[in-house]
Amino acid sequence: AIQAFPFLSSANRNFSMMSATADDSGGREYYRKDGVKIDFDPYATGMAEKYGLPGSTDPEGFDPYADTVGPGIYGGSVLRDDSGEVTIGEQYQNHNSRPGPVYDGNGYSLMSRAVQSGPTKVTEILKDFPLLKDEMSSGGARPLHVCGMSKRGQLATQALIDGGSDLHLLDTYNYNALHRMASNDLEIGAEALVKAGLDPNYRPPGSDSSPIDIARRSRAIKFLMAMQRLGHYD
Repeated sequence: AIQAFPFLSSANRNFSMMSATADDSGGREYYRKDGVKIDFDPYATGMAEKYGLPGSTDPEGFDPYADTVGPGIYGGSVLRDDSGEVTIGEQYQNHNSRPGPVYDGNGYSLMSRAVQSGPTKVTEILKDFPLLKDEMSSGGARPLHVCGMSKRGQLATQALIDGGSDLHLLDTYNYNALHRMASNDLEIGAEALVKAGLDPNYRPPGSDSSPIDIARRSRAIKFLMAMQRLGHYD
């Protein structure tokens, strides 16, 4: 089974539990176990009412206390109409108020599962079904976005690049795959994407941040060191 994906989305402001430390302003800072800083307050007013109390959140949705999302939010199988077109409407839990692909309740999509299985499985599937290189899943995620959601997933990045996946596609948060690598401090996948042509300092139209912006805000040290090594960050 695929674990819930770590998820940092300052655009929405809304692996594992976080620790908290006091910041300079006297407030609190929250961190996931992987060391990535969470840039919202999971205990803010209204959070429990929308997503549930700690330990009682929907496993297919957003867990603000762990900063993870399930397949309803990202990388999940989506509804299609009789002609095979993705159904667009209200997204799961209204986590993102923008209309997007509607989750069908059947867990992670085929390519999301393949990405978590590894590059060999991705290559095998694309050999027979090449159009799945840009499969649409919940949250508007494509397979390259899903690579940016976990340490294991990032290892399939190059296989998708080699298979012709479109580097520039955006999810419903107006993030590309490199934004996801930044938010989860994934340097291997990030390096592959930058070498293939993505600019870590580019902020797409409608996006609140560039990948570098996200990495700085979330203190994604491994990502920033990789970008520095590639000449994109001082």
